Amino acid sequence: MRMVDYTTALYIRLSQEDDNAGESNSVKNQRDLLNDFVSKHPELSKSKLLYFVDDGYSGTNFNRPAVADMLAQVKKGGIQAIVVKDFSRFGRNYIEVGGYLEQVFPFLGVRFLSVNDSFDSDHHKGRSAGLEVGFKTLMHDLYSKDLGIKTKTGKIAKTKKGEHIGGTAPFGYVKSKTIKNAWKIDEAAAITVKRIYDLALEGITVTEIAQALNADNVLTPLMHRKKNNTHHQVIDNSVDGTSLWKRENVTRILRDERFTGKIVSGKMKKAAYGTTKRQSVHLSEWLVVPDAHEPIIFQDIFDKVQSILGLANQRTLNRINTNVYARKLYCGHCRHGLRRYTKPRQKSHYAPRYVCRSSIELGNERCLPEAVFESHISEVILEALHVEISLAHISKQKAEKHSEMMNEEYAKLSKEVAKLTQNIERMKILKEQLFEDYADGKLTKEQYVATKLEHITDITQMETDIMRFSAELSGKGYRSLQQSNTYDTLHPFAIAKEVTHE
Repeated sequence: MRMVDYTTALYIRLSQEDDNAGESNSVKNQRDLLNDFVSKHPELSKSKLLYFVDDGYSGTNFNRPAVADMLAQVKKGGIQAIVVKDFSRFGRNYIEVGGYLEQVFPFLGVRFLSVNDSFDSDHHKGRSAGLEVGFKTLMHDLYSKDLGIKTKTGKIAKTKKGEHIGGTAPFGYVKSKTIKNAWKIDEAAAITVKRIYDLALEGITVTEIAQALNADNVLTPLMHRKKNNTHHQVIDNSVDGTSLWKRENVTRILRDERFTGKIVSGKMKKAAYGTTKRQSVHLSEWLVVPDAHEPIIFQDIFDKVQSILGLANQRTLNRINTNVYARKLYCGHCRHGLRRYTKPRQKSHYAPRYVCRSSIELGNERCLPEAVFESHISEVILEALHVEISLAHISKQKAEKHSEMMNEEYAKLSKEVAKLTQNIERMKILKEQLFEDYADGKLTKEQYVATKLEHITDITQMETDIMRFSAELSGKGYRSLQQSNTYDTLHPFAIAKEVTHE
């Protein structure tokens, strides 16, 4: 391959834990190390260099933007070599790292080099990367798990002391610029929080509170953060750069016990090591630390508000959600979620229906001119499901036909390779007999040399044919597996009469 066609990826990763380890793992130092390494390898230095940097990402999984981009280009054939500082930069999960080193990269013909580990996959062609590589990646994995446990333990210890270790403070507070891990009251936001609690104590419903705040153009938590440039690390679900007060915003503030001066932590945890999925933690397992910061709302006022909200909220908590469309339907105009109603207001409204509440809370005309009935939504979805099943069935038939053709060609090529292999073995035997005939005087030297040359030429040609057929076999064997399984997934629902969670 010409160097102009050869592309080398230099991958750099820096996690938050690396910040505590000193300058050696910094992005700049990793870049300098890799550049120096590449400059000493002519075959790499003459190639096109691409840099991929994941700054602030853990190596316990591959959910990283830069590594995902790099691997996508690898699969397209756009990268022929990857260089990293050490195995842990590429990943700390030894099973996933081993899978790439042992299977994916060799299959795609990608060279992998780890500078500090003195590893070059070109030196391991045709054999396993070795026990040493597996041991190192396993150690990186175990180190990461141990570091995660120590980090979590350290955070819990700081939290119990009343320190705020989270990235952002809740609406009503800001992080102190003078005291580390401390919050102070944001006076402008605190006025809004106090107003919400005062209105709730007067018996005003959360929807009416939201309407009042919108009518007075009170900034929502997100808009307040944007105004003060403190909206970093906060999810922005606003539409066209604006957001409205909704009953969810108001309820969240009325339920947040942190306004009483407490730290409330540990509501969520990772579902499993190495994943980004999170799951809720039972109330009894939360970490609550009182008197951690100045309160905006006194405890007795907070308790009174909870007693007002408590009964309706308890019904919500105890109810099993049987709505198959929960968090799946949104207004096509404002993009806010639709709310489901089942209680009848008129005889014609007994059926479950969906309404856009953002328009109600604004007090303006509704985004949707009228409610959308659940039965109508189900009809559309069932019809779409049947269309998808029909299309998937056609795709499956095409895939099976294609696979059948590929398998026939695969069998034909395999037969040719087997035949050529047998002929090569036969020709090698003839070569040995040829020498014996020459030694016994049955052939002259000229006859022996000429016949031997013919045999060598034939063997060389057959070996070339075998290599060509084997390359075709490899490609066809891989492509024959590319079959659609969509139909198999959808087929059980072909006779569905109603929409279910499944």
